[in-house]
Amino acid sequence: MWLIIRTLFIGVCGAFLAHLVGLPSAWLVGALISVVVVAISGIKVAMPKSTSSMVSLFLGISVALNIEADLIDQLIYWGQSAVLMCGMMAALLAVTYRYYARLPGWKMNEALFCAVPGNLAIMLAMAQDTTANVRRIALTHSVRLLFLVFLVPLFLPLAEREVTLSGFYIEHPEQMIATVFLAVILGWILGKVRVPAAMLVGGIAATLILKLSLGWHWKFPEMMLLTLLVFLGCAIGSRFDGLVLREVIPELKAAMGGLIITLIISGSFAAILHYWNDIPWTQAMLAYAPGGMEVMVAIAMNQEVDALFVATHQMFRMLTMSMVIPVLMYWLDKKRTLT
Repeated sequence: MWLIIRTLFIGVCGAFLAHLVGLPSAWLVGALISVVVVAISGIKVAMPKSTSSMVSLFLGISVALNIEADLIDQLIYWGQSAVLMCGMMAALLAVTYRYYARLPGWKMNEALFCAVPGNLAIMLAMAQDTTANVRRIALTHSVRLLFLVFLVPLFLPLAEREVTLSGFYIEHPEQMIATVFLAVILGWILGKVRVPAAMLVGGIAATLILKLSLGWHWKFPEMMLLTLLVFLGCAIGSRFDGLVLREVIPELKAAMGGLIITLIISGSFAAILHYWNDIPWTQAMLAYAPGGMEVMVAIAMNQEVDALFVATHQMFRMLTMSMVIPVLMYWLDKKRTLT
């Protein structure tokens, strides 16, 4: 118990420091990095195995809560851009999946998780419930995220902005409790029939059922979501317990290769959007960036481009990948069974 408390304390300190520095996904990345640093330094860290299932459930609910009518309306208005983005995501998945799958010692599910553009928290939560090497996936996504976080603001300076927390206030606690209860039941049922990412899918399904049938509209308190991200960061970071740094050099090299492929593909599609749809280059690049949604939207606001365009496309990418990956996981499992 003391070991878990110590791990959480390390994660909270790292997350708060990352928040003060202004990193996007600070509460996840900060907790992850701090626990990893402590782990590879020889200090023992640990988290309960059930942490990932709990986080997956709430992440699924959070994803579904962000599906609003405005998102659909804007995507219809920007139809060509949305279709082009679907092409970009398909190309990224196809090319980077083949790249990672051909590397020696890589499993198919690891290649799939690493090929996803963005969705760091959800991909790590999904990977926890599989046979995939979570360390490998975390390293691969971290290289991509850190590159976007540090390089993009370097060329497009970002003005400092104040971040406030909404606390633990819940506007409709009865709706949240009912949604979580239904999500747990659906997640348990889906898990029994071996649906991949059962708790994540259960969270999305339960939220959409209640939202569409009863018209419920509520949001998780920001502090609760940040707490979940810290828990996830600590859980993933604890997987690095006892890690020898020289053992991950092949993964770091593979991640750099995947990053180059990702940047070439996303940059090419952003260029097509820029020339064919007369969208400003900065706006197209930020909208099609493979991750770092928060910082891309903040830069869009600072650069006086259409921040709604950027936010809508980034959200569309996140939602689409969250729903497509469980299907692809099922296909991979079926393919593995047949072979």
